[in-house]
Amino acid sequence: METRPAPSSFHVDHADIEKSVPAAYKRQRDRKLLLVYIVRHLIAIVFVILLPIYFFVYDMPPEFSVQLLPAINTGLNMPTAAAATGGAAVSISPAFNATLHASNRRATERCYHNAEALVSYAGFTVATGRVPEFCVPGKGAGEIRFQASAGDGGVGLPEHLLDRMALERRVGATQLDVEVKLFRRDDGSDRPMWIWCGLRMDDDGTRPPDVAPCTVLGLQNWFSVPAF
Repeated sequence: METRPAPSSFHVDHADIEKSVPAAYKRQRDRKLLLVYIVRHLIAIVFVILLPIYFFVYDMPPEFSVQLLPAINTGLNMPTAAAATGGAAVSISPAFNATLHASNRRATERCYHNAEALVSYAGFTVATGRVPEFCVPGKGAGEIRFQASAGDGGVGLPEHLLDRMALERRVGATQLDVEVKLFRRDDGSDRPMWIWCGLRMDDDGTRPPDVAPCTVLGLQNWFSVPAF
């Protein structure tokens, strides 16, 4: 009987192949893998670092401050003593000239429109007004002037608040809040922004009005709380 040769084996011994690879080629391959590993991790680190910088530095909202000056012959003029008796709410008609100072910390221009402002005392709104459209150049500053008043009908305050207001005016320390709501116009998003400023007003005109820094709340800060 004729003996047939055994079929040849097609098994590949990877260990033998690895041994046959020159050492210089293996070192070159390892260097490439190490380079890819380093570049990939550097990209991840840069992304993790730059993303918060973009949101908290580049996209930070402008800084605002406000000055409030009583309009001539108005301001927080108090009612007569006869009118303020009986414990009922008494109407006053305050009016103010306000200046909103804006400082843009971005490199690009920012514009706002449809802004509303109100002045409140102890939680009671005593004056409202409209802030005109404005733009602040990149890395620049601007001043926006507007008026706020109680309107023709005035605003009613309870007697105990009138007494408190009169006391604060005598010592030159009337505490007021100014709140402004405005919307972005430059990017077409109409994103809202709320500005709150607490200030002390000297009503006798013996010194310039204080410039009160404001707190800014907006969607670019990742949270948004309506002011009014």
